[in-house]
Amino acid sequence: MYLTDMVVDEARRMALIIAKLLGIKATGTFDEYRQEFNNILESEYNTELEKLIHLSQEDFDSLIKGDLYSSEKLNALSQMLYVFAEPFERNEETQLLLKKVMAIFDVLEEKYHFQSFDNLTKRSAIYGYFNIKL
Repeated sequence: MYLTDMVVDEARRMALIIAKLLGIKATGTFDEYRQEFNNILESEYNTELEKLIHLSQEDFDSLIKGDLYSSEKLNALSQMLYVFAEPFERNEETQLLLKKVMAIFDVLEEKYHFQSFDNLTKRSAIYGYFNIKL
């Protein structure tokens, strides 16, 4: 019971963080949004956006496959990176972010057996961005 409460609290906290970011993205400046995004990455994941973007795919895969983050934190990270990448512009940063989102979705499905309609919809949008046929 106690573990369930902790998981629910963690999921609720991550949802509030994502909601806060969405609010800033909608009403604030891009610099303010990027700064808050980095603050959250630093406090929750001990990293920053530039490091994540330029982390090799192999190193990123090792990071997310380890036991450092719970499934809730990984799901929240995928949501944050996805929202940050929107609107999907044709540039290297967006491509790198979306590849990392896909890697997180893969780990969530394979390691944690976690799937959601939201993630499936986002996966489909990413496939569309890369012009991958389902």
